[in-house]
Amino acid sequence: MEKNQRHVFRNRNFNLLLGGVMVSNIAHILFNFAISLYILDVVADAFGRGSAALTQGLYLALSGLILVIAVPFGGSIADRFDKVKIMWITDFIRGLVILAVAWILWTEPGIFTLLAVLFAMNVILALNGAFFNPASSSLLRFIIPDHLLQQASSLLRGSANIQNIIGLVLGGIVYATMDIEWIFAINGLGYIISAASEVFITYDKNDHVADESGKKAVFKDIKEGFFYLRSQKAILSLLLGVLAINFFVSPIFSNAMPYFVEFKLALTDGYLFSELLGPSNWYSIIMATFSVSALIMSLIYARKKTQDKYASTIKFSIFMFAVMLSFQSILMILYYLHVIEINPVLVLLTIVSLTLGVFNILLNVPVNMILQRNVDKDKLGKVSSLATVLSQALIPLGSLTAGLLISQISIVSFYVFSLIGTIAATTWFMRNKAVDTL
Repeated sequence: MEKNQRHVFRNRNFNLLLGGVMVSNIAHILFNFAISLYILDVVADAFGRGSAALTQGLYLALSGLILVIAVPFGGSIADRFDKVKIMWITDFIRGLVILAVAWILWTEPGIFTLLAVLFAMNVILALNGAFFNPASSSLLRFIIPDHLLQQASSLLRGSANIQNIIGLVLGGIVYATMDIEWIFAINGLGYIISAASEVFITYDKNDHVADESGKKAVFKDIKEGFFYLRSQKAILSLLLGVLAINFFVSPIFSNAMPYFVEFKLALTDGYLFSELLGPSNWYSIIMATFSVSALIMSLIYARKKTQDKYASTIKFSIFMFAVMLSFQSILMILYYLHVIEINPVLVLLTIVSLTLGVFNILLNVPVNMILQRNVDKDKLGKVSSLATVLSQALIPLGSLTAGLLISQISIVSFYVFSLIGTIAATTWFMRNKAVDTL
């Protein structure tokens, strides 16, 4: 690495990483945009809305559960083997699998075969993601000098939001105008192009590759990572706070929003700009506004000096997250109880999404900086993966809970559950003194 670099764009490896991740992520975001809507659509046609919500919840819970179980192993492997090779191999596998599923969809299989193929694909993608994510997230420190880490982290976060904007806008257009097979094909090709870019990234593997290998070494790494995080009480408290909040918040976007678009907005006449925008277009706009504001905030943050302490920024961001998401839950409860009409809901959901994008950056960049700056290089992969597990371990259960509440009781019961839980989890986090030392 060049110590005298003033900007990360002069770093060849960073540009290759950015380019490769951008191509695959745009395709992946387009895919994720469509898959929940598609599952709701095909299952509702075959078995009804209740079964659709439950099947969607099971699909989301399965991928989340696999990630939670496999990511610690992925982190250990990322610390022991070539991170770049892990990245391009897993991207290539994902590309081939999704292209194969696209071909199967073109044969028009029956509903049971279709669901079996989608769930099998879900398992393979989640397993590969569990190895890809720790390798890619821990690679930055090995290809970027320390004085450019915050700039690189902010720009990567900002590029992720550009990818979100492009992927979501394309998703709204493509899902409304093209068959689902083409979305799968585009996503598969995106992964393969990304793998081709990542092959050319170079770095000194001796900075982290351990001498010991084998199953015992992997389990030893996981154990060491847990003990390390347990000794870091402030970081552990932060991750547990995010864990609790994610359990109640994540299903709002993964379960409830597609349900709203597929079974309410799509069946409503005369909603705002209905002559120009279909339901999937509105869905993409609401989700993309999050990325627009996050992109702007990323560019602002990239110009700021590195802070010594981030506790006040983190607590403020989480508090505002809770305020806006509580407002969204109340808004949707009032809508489903027929107190508020559809048009104010669409406008207010867009405003909430815009606001959340700002606080997403104010939270995630400091958290990433804390991990990148405070964790030893040889432990970064395993600790990053365990941090992911600790912050997201309850998301699969949250998705399944949401699917059960929506299918067996009502969508209103889910939003009440989310509202009460978000307030309780945020109150606990704000009163946690350990986080104040970060």
